[in-house]
Amino acid sequence: MTKNYPRVFAITMLAALLTGCMVGPDFSTPVSRLQNSYDAPAESEFTDGTKVDLEHAIDPVAWWGSFKDPVLLRLLEKSAQQNLSLQAAAVQVYQARAQLGITDATLLPTVNATGSATQANQASLAAQSLNTSNLSTATALALQASWELDFWGKLRRGVESSVAGYMSSASAYYSAQTSLASSVASTYITIQNYNQLIDVSKRNLALQFESLRIAKVRYQYGETSLLDLSQAQSQYEQTKSQIPILIASLRQNETAISVLLGEAPDFYTKQFGQSHASLSAPPLLQVAIPKELLRRRPDVRQAEFAAAAQSALIGVNTAALYPSFSLSGVFGFQSVNYGGVTGSPLFSWDNKVVSGGGAFSFPIFYRGAIVEQIRVQDAVFQQSVLSYQNLVLQAQKEVDDALMTISTTRSSADALARAVTAAQNAARLAQERYKAGQADYNTVILAQQQLLSVESSFVQTSNNNLLGYVTAFKALGGGWSGELNLPQLTTTLSSEMKQRTDWGNALDGKADPRLMKSSEMIQ
Repeated sequence: MTKNYPRVFAITMLAALLTGCMVGPDFSTPVSRLQNSYDAPAESEFTDGTKVDLEHAIDPVAWWGSFKDPVLLRLLEKSAQQNLSLQAAAVQVYQARAQLGITDATLLPTVNATGSATQANQASLAAQSLNTSNLSTATALALQASWELDFWGKLRRGVESSVAGYMSSASAYYSAQTSLASSVASTYITIQNYNQLIDVSKRNLALQFESLRIAKVRYQYGETSLLDLSQAQSQYEQTKSQIPILIASLRQNETAISVLLGEAPDFYTKQFGQSHASLSAPPLLQVAIPKELLRRRPDVRQAEFAAAAQSALIGVNTAALYPSFSLSGVFGFQSVNYGGVTGSPLFSWDNKVVSGGGAFSFPIFYRGAIVEQIRVQDAVFQQSVLSYQNLVLQAQKEVDDALMTISTTRSSADALARAVTAAQNAARLAQERYKAGQADYNTVILAQQQLLSVESSFVQTSNNNLLGYVTAFKALGGGWSGELNLPQLTTTLSSEMKQRTDWGNALDGKADPRLMKSSEMIQ
């Protein structure tokens, strides 16, 4: 055995040198079609010239500050801390990190400690001649080691896939975070929209009530027919019937935002139900250049890492076509005592047991199925590449669509503001003329209906303009700093998990150099 040690050592070193070979493709970021810049809509008769800064990216984290609404800021902070879906996405990052630890272990030898003790009672001629006991005792204690040599990079490709999956999970968390911020902001703006629509309806209802009162007085004095009174009553009741519908929609959005905050459905109504904000659109939209989307949008990064993980799996399956080699060995002690004859102590060097060997496996009749499995993985990888490229195109489209929405809704809102002023004058004059007997009630109905419609359209269009900014912020990756870090779990969540399982300090949210380094590798 001693004479063979140099040979075994040489074989092991040769095996270690050969592990530099890795089969399968090396991943690179897929080529995507990118436009040169985002062209802000030009000012015209029907579009407003949106002020766009093409030189700088938006404020990556506090984009909501552009609306200058402290309540919105509080809601966004609360949702980031308490939203249950976002917390689930954070836990998935730690799950992926733990899975990576499992994959990392495949690169190392497996070492197991074994021990045994047996006692047998058997009659033997030796025992009888010596007049000793028939009992024999055997004890053994050893370390068994095995190591699969990664000749073709199967294990390293597996680690590569797990690392990319880890990155994808982290990116998915930040994608969920940006989507959550967008949902909270959109729902909050929608709540303010319904509050304003209810106010508009109530103002118009009061105006129509006054017209109904005038029609009743004129009818009582015989100055008008029952037709005018019936029309006034019908218009008033019809406008009144729309308010409960608006209140129901308002309540639905208030319960929706409460759930986004991780609270009971009545939370927003109790805490913020009386706050009627008036948000202002940002004066400037910073969009940078299209290629920034590849770095700024977490969902694009998520798709890129997912493609990288799938690319590595091609190498894992390709390695199955080649021979696999493994080394194994045992070192320990074994002792046997016969009856009253006491042998040497178990840990005596004379009782040592040393063995070593190697093995290889090579597929012969299953190679066709392995080839098909490689093709399956390659097809899945190609799909992930196409999904990534399509997502990049969709991301650019979302930015362009948002810029057009901002431009057109702002132009429409300006026109509707002038229309509201004209409709208010028309409704006032129509009521005065009817009261003086100079016009029939149809003129009043048309004027008041137009006023309600124009004021409602103005409110809706103004809020659509704000929603356009929210869409633009989300499309540009707003709300994310662009860095991958371990998300912070809530104290309650971390405590519950540690009580069930030994997580050590893995849930403390400390910076993970491997996460940040891998984030820089794929650009």
